Parts: sequence; structure tokens; C-alpha cells
Amino acid sequence: MKTRLMASANVSQKKLPAKVAVGMLAVALSPTVVHAAETQPAENVKTLETVKVTAEQPTRGSYKAEVTEIGKMKQKLKDIPQSVSVVTHQLIADQGDATLKEALKNVSGITFAAGEGGRSGDQIYLRGFAAFQDTYRDGQRDVAQYNRDPFNDERVEVLKGASSMLFGRGSTGGVVNQVSKTPFAGEKRDLSLTLGTDDFQRMTADINSPFSDTAAFRLNLMATNDGSPDGISEAKRFGIAPSLVFGLGEPTTATLSHMHMTENNRPMLGVPYDPNTLRPIDVPRDRFYGLQGMDSEDITADITTAKVAHKLAEDQEISAQLRIGRYDRTLKVAQPQLINATAGTPVTDATGLRYSSKSRGSLNESQGLLVDYNGKFDTGTLRHNLLAGAEFTRETQSAFNLAVANISGLTTTVGNPSGVRYTGGYTSRPSNDFVSRNLAAYVTDTVELTPQWKAMGGVRMDWLDGDYRAYNSQTGALSRSINRSDRGLSYRAGLIWQPDSMQSYYAGYSSLMNPSGEAYQFDASSGANADQQKPERNKHYEIGAKWDLADGEATLRAALFRTEKYYERNTDALSPDISILYGKRHTDGIEVEAAGRLTERWEVFAGATLMDPKVDEGWANNAPSSKNAGAVPKYTPKKTANLWTTYKLTDKITAGLGAYYTGKRYSADGDRDQSKTRYLPGYVRMDAMLSYEERNYAVRLNVNNLANKKFYDSQYGGHAAAGIPREAQLTVSYKY
Repeated sequence: MKTRLMASANVSQKKLPAKVAVGMLAVALSPTVVHAAETQPAENVKTLETVKVTAEQPTRGSYKAEVTEIGKMKQKLKDIPQSVSVVTHQLIADQGDATLKEALKNVSGITFAAGEGGRSGDQIYLRGFAAFQDTYRDGQRDVAQYNRDPFNDERVEVLKGASSMLFGRGSTGGVVNQVSKTPFAGEKRDLSLTLGTDDFQRMTADINSPFSDTAAFRLNLMATNDGSPDGISEAKRFGIAPSLVFGLGEPTTATLSHMHMTENNRPMLGVPYDPNTLRPIDVPRDRFYGLQGMDSEDITADITTAKVAHKLAEDQEISAQLRIGRYDRTLKVAQPQLINATAGTPVTDATGLRYSSKSRGSLNESQGLLVDYNGKFDTGTLRHNLLAGAEFTRETQSAFNLAVANISGLTTTVGNPSGVRYTGGYTSRPSNDFVSRNLAAYVTDTVELTPQWKAMGGVRMDWLDGDYRAYNSQTGALSRSINRSDRGLSYRAGLIWQPDSMQSYYAGYSSLMNPSGEAYQFDASSGANADQQKPERNKHYEIGAKWDLADGEATLRAALFRTEKYYERNTDALSPDISILYGKRHTDGIEVEAAGRLTERWEVFAGATLMDPKVDEGWANNAPSSKNAGAVPKYTPKKTANLWTTYKLTDKITAGLGAYYTGKRYSADGDRDQSKTRYLPGYVRMDAMLSYEERNYAVRLNVNNLANKKFYDSQYGGHAAAGIPREAQLTVSYKY
């Protein structure tokens, strides 16, 4: 593929091909030619033929990210005193990741909850703390409930540890930020088709075209059908993301973009737990434990963004980004439950099975305006890198329940879960309405004290005002109406020592506030009204090191951390509209990660996180409680690790191998004695890849879960969802 030689992240800046060097030489000599023409008589001046300079993009990208914008400004990773993982576009492409969840398997310390508790879509837990309110796209909140697809992602960035100074409310375990693809000054046509086992089909297209020297258009398309071993449950997605940019290479740049995605899924929540083993019941993966005639999930997501950036000087820029989002979701699903199953009685194919409806829906809308100033300047002998900004966000939610008629009479057995079918109707009743308004102002400065030492400090103030109304689930009548306003400061500080360009050592601290209404709700807790709940508080401590390896082609980092959370709200498994508070809990841990090209042919992306998570003090009847003190928080493994490595067997053939480990995870933490608590056992999953790449086309075979390991990758209190079985997918890509 060829592109015009213009400023673009898509054009390699190293090891330029010979024809680019020739073009650069011609450009370098042009002033001499012009001067000679000016000194000659006009009749001797000849018009030279226009020379069009082109450059060929490299066939493969890298697993090492050079820079990130997770800190709301373009920075080198070593200049951030916190752990950051970046899943690059090349890594996503090599693995054939078709969901954000699959892409995040490359980030240690992340686990997932199964769809329940009034939620669906991506339910991320980061270092043991819920992060489904901490998902972002291009630095702005994107917290609606849908299953994210990376078809429009340039990369996925994960900032670990408390991050409210940058992103506002939430962000205890960190944030996940999807970086959208944007137009650039070059031609690109990238089409791919994937076919796989279990009726997997996926088509993507990435088309970029400039229509002037300073303007370009980009279009990303996706259509996916993802089947399952049971032949019934499936996921169907369609996405389209057009974008326009004006002012490429000029002081002022304007970008307009829209992303539309629809989902029409037939989900299965999972399987119930065995009261004898405390693990999910041991049944074949090709059995459908949903409820035919009911299970469906329909989601539409629309995100429109306008951004204007203006360079005030070479190292100073001001930008404004306006976003409008709309997310419409309807979920009709049944949870399978064992009938009269108790410890001491084995679960067999004859054990009774019934269903409980979890049908609901919501309409979420958001409007956000983000204004940032980034500038580098000197004061005396000090060099500053300043970020200052303001953010306004308005979010609304209208949620409803779908009452299901006569579902309690549908019973079958564990051995014949498809023996019944739902044929009844639904009655829609309002669940809750929520309107929140958040205004924030923040400033952070990284000061270069000496060439080796940098100090960073920042503060953010958030004002959140919200109105919440809840309705009776049986009658739909208004049950309570609450207004609440919270405000609080979030802090961040760090010290960085960089003895040379290849090493960076740091210590960081951050403190943040989560207002009680930050999750679209002002839930009542046992013994307390919602307006009596304290805002959550968080503290994060971290020391670490980052090194460049292999002549800068790879990176290695390590970190020790501690995160503390106070007055944490947790959803009651029996009543999603009620919160359970904790007085305090913490997670201590150590983390390592390596990414990049170790040799000319060998590339790796690997990480591991060891954690010691613990509930320090519970909360009951609006007072501290020791009932679950010492318990391991739910969904939190003590050990996670990931490894993906590729080796170029020849200039055109690349082989890859992956291994992913997740340790034991409890489904609840309500008691300090967890010997009788349901859990998911640890597991190791192995993947493999083989590809053949030419400059204009590629063929890739991915085999996931090589050993066909039966494992569970997400959980809730009453059920667990199985991970993928062994699957093979063949992808053909064409570039021109």
C-alpha cells in the first residue's frame, strides 16, 4: 500500500526505503535549484516536472506503544508515574480480537462479571474494583451498557490505579480508554473477511481517502455473527464509523465523527452453581441453559463527536471536544436455577430446573463538553508541561423492568434444559429515572527540575448534582424521589527519576472521590436513606520502574501498588436496588509487563499481576461491621498473567502463541469465612496463530483455546458464564 509522504502516524519514520531517501534528497536540494533559477534570465528558466513522492507502509506494526494520550495529552509512557498498558492495533489484529473483552485478556489484573445486577454489556473489574463506570472513548465517558467492538479502535489504553484527577468520579482501579481511528493524509483500503467454527463470520473495512492537501475522510465498517457450541445462543453486531478531518498540517484542525453500532443477540446468562462443589454445575458446553422464546438482547449505540484543536504555538495547544451519545437497550433473558438442590444431594441430569426472568431495559443519553489546554513553557530554569481543563457532562437514564407472565410454571431438568419454551408476553413498568449534571475543573503540571528529575502534581474539583426517582417493581408507582449534590477534590502527585533516556523510576500518590450518584443511581442501603450515604473515597500508592530494551524497540515495567477504598457501594444480589456498603477494603499488589520487539523477528506482549485483596471493614445497618472483615472481595483473583509472542519464521510467515492465566475468584464476599462461598476455579487458556503476509494481502489462521479447556471467565452470585471452546478462524485481508 502507498501513501503520500506527509505527517502521519501510519507512515514509518525509521529505516526509510531507498526511494523515500531519494525524494528527501530532492527536497533538500530544492532551495539551490530555486536560487539558480532566480539568477538566470527568464528565457532560460525551465518548468520542472512535478515529482510525486510516496512511501510504503511497513507490513507489520509493533506491540510497543511509543506514546499515549491516556493522560489527556500526548506523552511518552515513561513520563507517567503510574502503570499503563496499551493494547496496540497490531496485537488486536494478530489475535483476531472481535470484542473489547477479548482485547483486554492481554491486560493482567482484569476480570469480568456476568450480566446481572441490573446490568449487561461489558462489566469490567480492574484490580478487583468495578470499572464499568470507568470506560472511555477518546478521553470522554462511555459508560452505557453495551458490548464494545474494537473495529473502530486504533488502540486500547488502560491506566491502572486511582485516576479521578484526570477522569473525574469513579476510576478506583483505573480506566479503560478506547482510542478511535481518525483520518490521515494518505490512501488506505483495508478489507478483511473471517470465517470460523461455530458459525463465526466477520467482515471489516477500513478506508481512508484524502480529498485535498488538508482534508481527509475515513470509514470503518463491521458486520459480525458469532455463534456458539449450543447452536442457539449467538451475537450479531453491525457497526459503521465515518469521520472527517479538516486542517491537516495546519494550526487549526477540526474532526467530525460518528459511530453507530447495533446488536441483536440471543444471550445465555450461564449455568447455576452446584451446592456440593460450589463450582458451576458440570454439564456439556453444547447444552443451552437459556430459555427459548424469551432470550434476546437488542442494543443500539450512537456516538457523535466534534473536536477542534488549535496550536497557539509549537508546544501549546487548546482543544474542545463535544460529544452526544444515545444508547437504547432491551434485554429479555432468564436465569436458570436448580430446584431444591442442597449440599449432600448430587446434581444429576434428573435434577429439576426452573427459570427466573431478568428482563429489563433502559435508554441512556449523554452530552459532554471537554476543553483542554496543553502547553510546554519555561519559568527560569524549570521546564513545565501543563494541562488545564474543564468538563461538563449531563447524563440521563430511563430504566424499565419487563414483567413476565407465568414463567414460574416452566420447569424442566438439568439434562434437558431445552425441554420448555416461553410463549407468554411482557408488561413494561418503569424502574428508575436519573438525571445528573457534572461540572469539573482540573490542572496538572509536570515540572522538569533537572534533566534527570521531574515532579508532577495535579488537582481536580468535581461538582455532581443529580435527581433520582425509583418506582415500585410490581405496580410501577413512584416509591421515592431524591435530589443530591456532591462535590470533592481529587489529587495526584508523582516524582520521576530518569538517569538516562532508557530508564525511568517513579513514586506516585493519588486520592479521589466517588459521589454517591455517580452510577446513575442513589440506591438506598440497609438502615440508611440514599441521601445519608457518604461519598466513596479512594487512595492509591505506587512505586515503579520503566525500562527501554533492545535499542528502544521494547519496554519492560514493574510496579508495587496499594489501593484503598472507603464507603464502597456494592449491589445486593437479592435486590439490585439496594446497596451494601463496606467501611474499607484494599488491594496490595505487584505487577510486571513487557512489550515490543526483542529481536528483528521475535516480538512479545506479556504481563503478570499478583494481588492481596482484602475487605478490612464491612458496613451494616448504617454502622461498621466485622462480619466480612478479612474476606477476599468478589470477582478478584490473586493471580493473573498473560503472554502473547510471535516469531517471523520467514519474511512473510509469522507464528504466534498465547497463554492466559486467571486464578480462583469468589462470587460473593459477604462473610469472612468463604469456605462455603461459590467460586470459579483458576484456569489456563492457550491460543495460537499462523499468518502469511504480502504487502497487499494476508492470510491468518487463529486457533483459540488450543487444549479445549473448559473454563468460566465471568460470574455473578447465582450463575457463571463459560469461556470459549476450541475454535478456529481463518482471515483473509486485502490492502491496496
